[in-house]
Amino acid sequence: MDQNSPSEVKPNGIRANGSENGIKTPFLIGVAGGTASGKSTVCKRIMEQLGQADMDHTQRQVVSISQDSFYRELTPAEMLRADKGLFNFDHPDAFNEELMLTTLQDILQGKKVEINEYDYRSNALHPEKKLTIYPADVVLFEGILVFYFPAIRELFHMKLFVDTDSDTRLARRVPRDINERGRDLEQVLNAYMVFVKPAFEEFCSPTKKFADVIIPRGADNTVAIDLIVHHISEIVHTNAGNTTNGAQVNHIAPGDKHETHT
Repeated sequence: MDQNSPSEVKPNGIRANGSENGIKTPFLIGVAGGTASGKSTVCKRIMEQLGQADMDHTQRQVVSISQDSFYRELTPAEMLRADKGLFNFDHPDAFNEELMLTTLQDILQGKKVEINEYDYRSNALHPEKKLTIYPADVVLFEGILVFYFPAIRELFHMKLFVDTDSDTRLARRVPRDINERGRDLEQVLNAYMVFVKPAFEEFCSPTKKFADVIIPRGADNTVAIDLIVHHISEIVHTNAGNTTNGAQVNHIAPGDKHETHT
């Protein structure tokens, strides 16, 4: 990072790039990792420690979005396969890459966006349930392949990879898919061996190299989460101060590296 740059460099490594016309441009954090690695739980812990979990969603300074909301619409033939547990939801082609990209770009431009919630039992986006994302200081975007697509990966200011061993992930996935998603045991185990495990090794695991911070053991790694929460708190605090009296919000530029050792 150029210390002689006209952009101010904060002690915490955040470069002050003023947003245009006072629009709030959030600090975008990608949270990747294998199935049932604890990505959403890590995001939940971060939200809880920052006092954001129970806050009215219109007032939140930190918000979390799931990549699952960007599964593409299945064809009738694909839907039949999905109902039998024979569709690969862990493959990049299962996602609507273009919608993901444009939505994150809109968020970075300080726009209010609406995102459909995904219904795991019907294998489709819920037509009536939408999550409204208001302009925020920090946005967490979590999913198995959030670092896979280059254009999307380049948007993140910080990239976290939740690294949990495969036995633990499988032990979590089985009861989750049975109890919460209406699958049966045979279907869950077959999908894991045929689709989930190979897709993790081919598409998800290789993206670990793009992470700025790797979090072993997921949400159980309280030290790592505390460090991340402290960093986010500094961002929110800095933005609160910089927006006083009409000042502009400052952020690190996408692609700038800064590392946290855990």
